[in-house]
This record gives sequence, structure tokens and C-alpha cells, in this order.
Amino acid sequence: MRVLVCDDEPDIRLLYRSAFEVEGADVAVAEDGDRALEVARAWLPDLVVLDLKMPRRDGVSALPEFADACPHAVVLVVSAHLPVDQFGRMRELGARECFDKLDFLNRIPTLMARYGAAA
Repeated sequence: MRVLVCDDEPDIRLLYRSAFEVEGADVAVAEDGDRALEVARAWLPDLVVLDLKMPRRDGVSALPEFADACPHAVVLVVSAHLPVDQFGRMRELGARECFDKLDFLNRIPTLMARYGAAA
């Protein structure tokens, strides 16, 4: 399974990358929405983990473009700043699920089991 992790915080990218690799995934990383879309078009990930608040290009503006960049990929939004009432909007823009950043790391094994079978 190919996983693309997009987050502007290097420590978060490293944590998520390590956790996905432990679960058997091949992982690529990006630091903003523009770079994530570049990687997605070239590498065609199965799963995209997308932070929303980033410099340069944020995840909100990049989110709808993943449908064209890698149409088969599942996009998961992860944010420390997303109010629950915005989850529906993120789904309308293309996210399969939305998660709070504090809780996401613990969910990686379950997410790999859920979405890894489809890859």
C-alpha cells in the first residue's frame, strides 16, 4: 500500500511515516498542498493523509484536486484546528474521513486494515 503523508510539521511527518511503515506501507511525504499534489500525480498513492493548516498551499484548497491527481486514492483529513461542524464540508471536498491530529497516530493500524485491503 502506498501512503502519502502531507503535513508542514517535520516531526509529524516522521511520526506518521514511521507508524505507516511499521504497518507495511510504502510512504512518501510532502510539506504542503502543492508538493503533495505533485507527488500524488507522479506516485499514485492509495491513501493520502492531508493536514489542513499549512503555509504556501493549505490542505483545504488542495483537497478537491486529489480526485484528478490520484482518483483511486482515499484521502483522510487530519487537523488540530478543524471544528467538528466542518467535517461535512471536508467530505464534500473529497475527504473520506476526518480526524483530530492528537488522536490520529493511534488510529493508523485500524486505518491500514480498513483501507489496505482495498489497495
